[in-house]
Amino acid sequence: MNRRDLDAFVAHYRLSAEATEVVLDLAAARPAPAELRLFLVRVLQLAGVLSLAAGLVFFIAANWQDIGVTGRFALIQGAIVGSVALALWKPTPHALGRYALLMAFIASGALLALFGQTYQTGADVYELFLSWSLLGLAFVVAGQWSVLSAAWLVVFNVSLLLFFGGRPGGGWLWVVFAPVHGSESLELLAPALLNLALWWFAEFGWRMGWSAVSARWVSGLALVCAFGFLTAAGIDAVETISIDGFDVIALFLVLAVETALVVHAMRLRNDVFPLALTAASVIAIVTYALAVHSGFDDLGITFMLALWLTVSSTISGRVLMSLLREWRQQGEAA
Repeated sequence: MNRRDLDAFVAHYRLSAEATEVVLDLAAARPAPAELRLFLVRVLQLAGVLSLAAGLVFFIAANWQDIGVTGRFALIQGAIVGSVALALWKPTPHALGRYALLMAFIASGALLALFGQTYQTGADVYELFLSWSLLGLAFVVAGQWSVLSAAWLVVFNVSLLLFFGGRPGGGWLWVVFAPVHGSESLELLAPALLNLALWWFAEFGWRMGWSAVSARWVSGLALVCAFGFLTAAGIDAVETISIDGFDVIALFLVLAVETALVVHAMRLRNDVFPLALTAASVIAIVTYALAVHSGFDDLGITFMLALWLTVSSTISGRVLMSLLREWRQQGEAA
């Protein structure tokens, strides 16, 4: 009996706290000491890898004047070569191979940063992160590990945020997205759609049992990034009093995409997370629009926003919880 069945059992018979404790003990639903120790070991191992990577960067930065150019590059390149060698010696799914590839992925970003700092290439910051994500994609494919996939996804989205948020107006990536150049709200739809494509790919890989996306939270992270850009596009579209044509198109597309995701979630009836993100996005966009265009004074805006947030969040929460219970019951009956 899994935890969901236990929760349904306790709720059905309305067991007291003492009886619930007995049920959990009889079903062995709590983590065993060995499982807790294994979890702690894995967390410490991951923290150790991150500490080694940070230590490598800080060591070079602290001894910048004492270590020559050759020495700096040799340290980072040596860390990458050593990590790849460990990964070849203990390939995935061995833990050592996965941690080694994570170290190589982080060190590759440090190598690109060192190259730009040493030779003053003049590249924008987004180009560093974008090159890092492209270079590190090989480590992600080789690692087949959800943590490594999530790290790559974060780096990739940082590059998108720096590009579309900063709007540098130069570089080869600007040429790629030149056709959508019209307003910032319209441009922000491009990274949102990219993340939605990654979300779909991760969901497909999760159903196919791919190790790189074995954890469902990886696809959830891509969906969160997509909604972040969608919300930013919607807020930017309603920011000005006189909304131009591009902003109207952007706002319409934001609402259309979020509506399509709601319809998709309602058809599957197995996950309320897209619905929760949609509700949060709509509430944020409407809140910003009310704050900017309401025309009330500070006191009036404060009361109006407090009322709106209370009502909207309460209704959204009740609807989401109702759907969650209904879908769980349908899943248990099936």
